[in-house]
Amino acid sequence: MSGLISSYKILKEHNLVIEYHSGILDFESFIEFVNKKISDPKFSLDLDHLIDFRDVTFNTTENDITKSVGFFAKEILTKGEKRNIAVLTSTPKQVVSTTLYKIKQQENNSLVTIEIFSTNKRALEWLNIKTISINEIIAINKSLKRLKT
Repeated sequence: MSGLISSYKILKEHNLVIEYHSGILDFESFIEFVNKKISDPKFSLDLDHLIDFRDVTFNTTENDITKSVGFFAKEILTKGEKRNIAVLTSTPKQVVSTTLYKIKQQENNSLVTIEIFSTNKRALEWLNIKTISINEIIAINKSLKRLKT
């Protein structure tokens, strides 16, 4: 049984997916979550993402990160249009894990640009979404924390 608790909301009208994760993230549990998300009928490969990992403990090795890049390269990273992923982190281990992932995915001719942030405000400014306010997005992120699906 996985210790990862994840929820997401697709805001197609804003070209955005907001994800919230908490607990222990390992390779299998995250892949299971991604498969669920990409099978959602509202999901599209062209959507930007705001991914909140601030309440996550990464239980991953460098090999797990390499495997996940391989999975994502096959399923997501090299398909669709160019898009952006803003990742929220709060601990050095989160920054290291997401930075390793970012470096490895860049080696795969990815259509995805990933940047790592410590605040919602900076992440949302970088995503440059003008059709919804930062406060609305923060409220959605908070509601996802309560869902824990």
